[in-house]
Amino acid sequence: MMTKKLRAGTSFLFLMLLYVTCFITSGNAQSKSTTSDSFSFAFITDIHLDYKGNTLKYFDKAIKTINRLGPDFIITGGDNIIDATRSDESHADSLYNLYLSQIKRFNFPVYTGIGNHESFGVNNPKISPDNPLYGKKMFESRIGKRYYSFVHKGWKFFMIDGIKATSSGNRYIGCIDDEQMNWLKQELILTDSLTPIVVCCHIPFISSYKKFELGSLAGNPENDGISNSIDFFKLFEHHNLKLLLQGHFHFLEVLYANDIYYVTGPSLTARWGNKFTRKSGLFIFKSEGNDLKWEFIENMLE
Repeated sequence: MMTKKLRAGTSFLFLMLLYVTCFITSGNAQSKSTTSDSFSFAFITDIHLDYKGNTLKYFDKAIKTINRLGPDFIITGGDNIIDATRSDESHADSLYNLYLSQIKRFNFPVYTGIGNHESFGVNNPKISPDNPLYGKKMFESRIGKRYYSFVHKGWKFFMIDGIKATSSGNRYIGCIDDEQMNWLKQELILTDSLTPIVVCCHIPFISSYKKFELGSLAGNPENDGISNSIDFFKLFEHHNLKLLLQGHFHFLEVLYANDIYYVTGPSLTARWGNKFTRKSGLFIFKSEGNDLKWEFIENMLE
């Protein structure tokens, strides 16, 4: 085990390849939003549940690990299944059934995020956009709201949908739509400026991944970043945004900049690793007052 304590004002990139612990610290310990009840939660992303290979074996191991650790709840970062975008309705529906049946095995609440692989039929020319379950409507029908917030022991969590449908290319780009931006404005008006905030979005807002893949001068393609990220972050200028959880790249990364931590999780199953991150695993976050301590735990088969 390698241990590192992170302090405000220190910018760094830490690519985690081992079991690591770390503190996310806050300068608002004396605020009226100070939290006294500790809690923990798990973050898993890019599960890609299907009926092929050993995906279910990886998920089974993760379920047992998380149930043993006993967090208060679980957050998923999207791409929970693969692949509703190319499937017919029956198969896509069966993948949602598979996901819902598997998460029932957790002993704790699961807050599900949406990824690009959940949008039904968008890459299947045989599926009409007039289908009542087309695109994200199947997610909303089977899982629930594609964006929402919740409060737990003084911390506020935002689950964001960063997938915007398009008619070309990959059929999506990374963008927070106007509906969500307006909703966020209203939510933040009602949120104390010192309340610790955690945001989860499948497509990363901030990541170094493409620098490793394409070179240090490369930018992100439109489906690998949030196009209106500047406007998004402006909404939080007078709030205590502490942590942003991300997925999509199957990349293991922790960044610290401007007093915010950006944690990009790898796929929960090693089948979906990439050449830069061959580890699979999950994060456990534990609150300590207004601070968070995290651990990355590998999820590898024997």
